[in-house]
Amino acid sequence: MNIKNLIKNVFGINNIKFIKSWLRSSKEKILIEKRRKFYSQFLKPDSVFFDIGANYGNRIEPLINEKIKIIAIEPQIECIRYLRKKYGKKITILQNGVGKNMETKLMYISTNANILSSFSKEWIDSTKHSGRFKKSNWNKTRNIEMITLDYLISTYGNPDFIKIDVEGFELEVLKGLSQSVNVLSLEYTVPERIDALMDCLCYLNKLYNSNILFNYCITESTEFSLPNWINYNEIIKLVNTNAFLNTQFGDVYAKFNG
Repeated sequence: MNIKNLIKNVFGINNIKFIKSWLRSSKEKILIEKRRKFYSQFLKPDSVFFDIGANYGNRIEPLINEKIKIIAIEPQIECIRYLRKKYGKKITILQNGVGKNMETKLMYISTNANILSSFSKEWIDSTKHSGRFKKSNWNKTRNIEMITLDYLISTYGNPDFIKIDVEGFELEVLKGLSQSVNVLSLEYTVPERIDALMDCLCYLNKLYNSNILFNYCITESTEFSLPNWINYNEIIKLVNTNAFLNTQFGDVYAKFNG
């Protein structure tokens, strides 16, 4: 066993993450501030933010002192324990998955990288087949209680921004939403899941009665790739270009145009 794994076993990965979160490097502090400025476009004091697939809360940390009502939804107990330890009662934390229906659903757990755990067997199979995550294993499963975006809205109010990061389960999350919201983002994986991305865009365009505009950020960046937001027909054309397919992953943003 190498020294890195020994430290993890002795102290626990959550405790190590917790300690590191209070010992940020200058580079990490700059990234957090950059994210804060980016999200300030959508979130002001008293705004409501749904973080769907919060994991360890890297999109929560930049907002924690901005007087925003944060609802973090995360199905994995390891992440839930970390969020509770770090943020306590500063945010609302729900141990659930989000999908089309209120039900119990099987989640496939990636034991060596829980950020890759997913409800989508299709996403797992496609990314394993392509070699993207060839070193990852989804060798455990858990039954998770699911809720819907409509339920969250009825319980916590209309969100100003929804972040959806659910490893290939994005369309099922969107199907639990029956009304337009101000702004939302959803993670994409290309080229393996280009059809799934187009299905999400189509669903949103119908939900918003075409009153919708799109932009996107590449990888984990919080910097829009387009100088101006574009309509549905334009985004469909764009995501099928080689340039977009070569981005591999990122987040598409959608906002109400009205």
